[in-house]
Amino acid sequence: MSASTMRPTGQQTPSRPRTSPWRPAAAMVGVAVVAIVVLVMLLVRNRTGAKFDYKMEFALGGPPWLFYNIEDRLQQVSVTSVALAGILVAAVALSRRRIGLAVGAIVLIGGATVTTQLLKAHVIHELPGDVANSMPSGHATVGISISLATLMVLPVAWQWGVLPVCAAAGFFFGAGTVVGHWHHPGDVLAALAVCLAWAGVALAVAHTVDHGRLGRAPRTPSRPVRSIGPGLAIWLVIGGIALVSCLFLAWGAQPTVHGLRDLVLGMTAVALVAAGTVVVYGWFSQVARRYLV
Repeated sequence: MSASTMRPTGQQTPSRPRTSPWRPAAAMVGVAVVAIVVLVMLLVRNRTGAKFDYKMEFALGGPPWLFYNIEDRLQQVSVTSVALAGILVAAVALSRRRIGLAVGAIVLIGGATVTTQLLKAHVIHELPGDVANSMPSGHATVGISISLATLMVLPVAWQWGVLPVCAAAGFFFGAGTVVGHWHHPGDVLAALAVCLAWAGVALAVAHTVDHGRLGRAPRTPSRPVRSIGPGLAIWLVIGGIALVSCLFLAWGAQPTVHGLRDLVLGMTAVALVAAGTVVVYGWFSQVARRYLV
């Protein structure tokens, strides 16, 4: 046995150097770009897909108070509220003395919001299609990006409680625009893809600022962070989705015509948004847990 591998009794072997998150960040961006291209080809430039997307949006309905409750919350989204949210999440990060997290949160919210508006008004809108474009959803983008930024700036050890709450908030803004007849499911899936891409960029930027040349040396937590594996993360996200789904049901969400066809279409719409939410929040939480401790 060489001298370099010998350690005095009770002394721990130094941990391996922290690796860079740019590879998983690049994977997030790549998956998001592919998802947006597929959604455009299937639901914007394809007449059959566009009609199916439209039918899924209006398959669910309910009493007037269902729409009032959803709209009251969706209408809180404005330039002022987005700016205020960015300031608040950055302040939380700075209170932890994590400049990188503050920068990453602003990059995530600002980048996703601007990208969605550019895609909707100047990119996808200009592509040939049979219907007027509403992809991606701006309201869904704002809700999802802010909740992801909140998840990023709070301590990783809090993910047990924070992850289902943030996932529930993102799912409410996503599924709420569908149940409230504001957007097609495809618009929400595109918003999830935009937020996924910028979440990857934000994680890489935050890690670089806090642990790279711009920041301090990597820190080791005084107490070990209890691991949240992929399986548990998925169940935590599903728990948040289930709470919002129960809320919609309590407000009276139901098939529009009370038929089997609308029931299947409505459940498909919600299931697609739920699946996208699980992928985005589950993936994001795992990368954040690994690189932002």
